[in-house]
Amino acid sequence: MHRRIPLLGLALVALLTGPSAQAKPAKHRPKRPRTVVAGDFSDSKAFAYGALDRSACLSELRKRKVSFSEVDDARGVAIPIRLKGALGGVTYKTELPPESRPTTPYEVMDCRLALALGDLSVILQKHDIDEALIFSAWRPPAKSWPKDKAAIRHPGGLAIDIRRMVKKKAGTEKPRDLIVERDWAPQPNQDACSAEARAKLDQTDKGADAREIRAVFCEANDARIFTSMLSPNYDTAHHNHFHLEIRPDVKWRLVL
Repeated sequence: MHRRIPLLGLALVALLTGPSAQAKPAKHRPKRPRTVVAGDFSDSKAFAYGALDRSACLSELRKRKVSFSEVDDARGVAIPIRLKGALGGVTYKTELPPESRPTTPYEVMDCRLALALGDLSVILQKHDIDEALIFSAWRPPAKSWPKDKAAIRHPGGLAIDIRRMVKKKAGTEKPRDLIVERDWAPQPNQDACSAEARAKLDQTDKGADAREIRAVFCEANDARIFTSMLSPNYDTAHHNHFHLEIRPDVKWRLVL
């Protein structure tokens, strides 16, 4: 049995569109309440990752031979880590200068999100992608946020905003990267992976890049590795990125 779950005041952000912009993003709230049709996804990877405690999550990262460091002070993040290299063959990084990346808060993430990104890497590698350029993962909550209280979404390091997927160099030519703002064909408030949405996509003039970036998104959806997956279909604040999120302790999923 499916039920409708109100998502009132989902705290999302309007992000800058420049390729290297990393200024602190402004907050954005949808203008109207949102509802989603949701079932019981307690058998999904997203639910399993969200349920992990600190010891189990860090142990799984080490089992996967992921290079990371634990972060001592990350307000709102229950299991904060920083990746020290590629994750499953894919590097997830901001476009800040190399000297700034080791200390930027935007590359801190919760261990449970890192596990989900490891599964995403398998999909990206199939599409010859070895870098995912991001606006941010963690965005620190207000200083008034209690140090011992875990947050959700970006303040909890449980969400990541990917704007560009970089293709591996093949021979002497560099394939075109996949860029959300350029390549996604928006279909407002429509399920991005439905047969109807795919049929409408085929009628656009976006071409092969649009079909491939849609395939990446929908293959991740099929794998059920994230609780929430928001594309430019969701609202104008997401016109230039994919918002991918792990949400602990919920059985529903939101994909739009």
